[in-house]
Amino acid sequence: MRRFRPAHMSGDETDGDEKSHPPVFRIVEARWQSLELKSFLRCLDRLYREHWAAPIGERATSGNPPRDRREHPDARVEDGVAPTGLCRNCYDRSWLESLKPHVRDSLHMINSDYDFSLPPAMLDKGKGRAS
Repeated sequence: MRRFRPAHMSGDETDGDEKSHPPVFRIVEARWQSLELKSFLRCLDRLYREHWAAPIGERATSGNPPRDRREHPDARVEDGVAPTGLCRNCYDRSWLESLKPHVRDSLHMINSDYDFSLPPAMLDKGKGRAS
């Protein structure tokens, strides 16, 4: 996960013309990300928001809360910028197949799968939900 930069992540945009407070953002999907990777990242987002809202054993963080990012059936999908050197199950299979061989080779994909499981203790802190 150290290879990820902000440019590699899914984006977001405000959810329509109606303004709300706090604002709600639609997730703009990154086409290169596999469903497994997206689910894992969304779980981490949820755990972070829950910890931010009710930290255990430390003071609450000042400042603006994390964005309320939600999936939407009409959300845009963009190619995005795929990081190099990730395990094969991080990349969307159909996206990979759409690439020219030399472009796919330039990803320097690791020919093994990343373990997206999280420690049970971490999930317990997040109220036991994995997704």
